[in-house]
Amino acid sequence: MKKYVVIARFDDDTNQKMLSLRDKLMSKGYSVQEWPPHITLAAYENCDEESIKDWIRSFVKSHHEIEVGMNSITILPPSDEHTETAVLCFAPTHKKDFVDFYYQFHDRLDEYCTGIGYYYSKAFNNPIFHSSIGVFNVNCLQDVTNIIFSSDAFGSAKINALELYTYPMQLIERYELTNEHQIF
Repeated sequence: MKKYVVIARFDDDTNQKMLSLRDKLMSKGYSVQEWPPHITLAAYENCDEESIKDWIRSFVKSHHEIEVGMNSITILPPSDEHTETAVLCFAPTHKKDFVDFYYQFHDRLDEYCTGIGYYYSKAFNNPIFHSSIGVFNVNCLQDVTNIIFSSDAFGSAKINALELYTYPMQLIERYELTNEHQIF
């Protein structure tokens, strides 16, 4: 069976700021992730695609756009065989509504968050909320952080959609969240 990933996508302004940062890093010769700017919500294995789609559709009907602060960065340190590299990420603020949003997404299908998906599951009980920037050689982290600090990528961001992908990256479907103040 395929592997699936559900990501939370940002508003256009945040997306453009993060893509601009990506361009700056690439112009300096750094390799960055090809995924669109996002926060990973879940990764599934051995789960029926239609079940995931049904759950996302249901979830977005009962949730609206949500603001998160992207005001700091975090480093996921070298581990296992990757002793020379670390993952540099934006660290979204742990506002209650964002944390609730994250955990509520795991109210269904969490038993399929296996393999790498385990680290996003309720069972793991210690998710690291993050928006990956890239994987960098540890000797380059100072230079990379200087580039990030000089960018305008920090600030308030709005999660305005969820997207379902196969892993590796192939978009299956996008699900728009409604604006909290939208009148029907």
